[in-house]
Amino acid sequence: VYIGNGASSLEQAYEQIEQLGALTGHLDVAVQLTSQMQADIDAAVAASSESVIAAGEPISYFYELDNTYYTVTSNTFVGQIFKMFGLENIADGVEEGNDYPQLSSEVIVSSNPTMIFLADTKCCAQTPETVAVREGWQKMDAVVNKSIVQLDDDVASRWGPRVVDLVKSISDSLALVKAGK
Repeated sequence: VYIGNGASSLEQAYEQIEQLGALTGHLDVAVQLTSQMQADIDAAVAASSESVIAAGEPISYFYELDNTYYTVTSNTFVGQIFKMFGLENIADGVEEGNDYPQLSSEVIVSSNPTMIFLADTKCCAQTPETVAVREGWQKMDAVVNKSIVQLDDDVASRWGPRVVDLVKSISDSLALVKAGK
């Protein structure tokens, strides 16, 4: 029986994948997989760096875990992924010692994030349209500029090989911000 905690960094995710590979007699396949994951992630981050620079100012974001405004800080696994892109998390420092704070609508609106990432599209049926009609949210940059990104809840909450899909989703969304779409 193998019992492992959820990875708290990409490095831990790679280590755990390789540990599982070793335990199942497939270490060589696991090493190839983690190497490919690293290469794909590096390529996605590099592809978006031009978009982040072209923005001319920091790109801030709100990452919505559910429709009660729970979120993540940059200290979490997901937050570290966003940090690789140079994005600024509006939840950082809001509630010291809590890396999964629940923000108020007022805090989110006053932070005026450039982008909103919805990791609650399946569980809570959230869409850019449901976000746009929330009281006070209509004037936020992310809503006005249609920079609300729908993520697959399953992909956005797992640390395995599909984390590459999350990274690519972030990269693709940054290209849209650059293009002004």
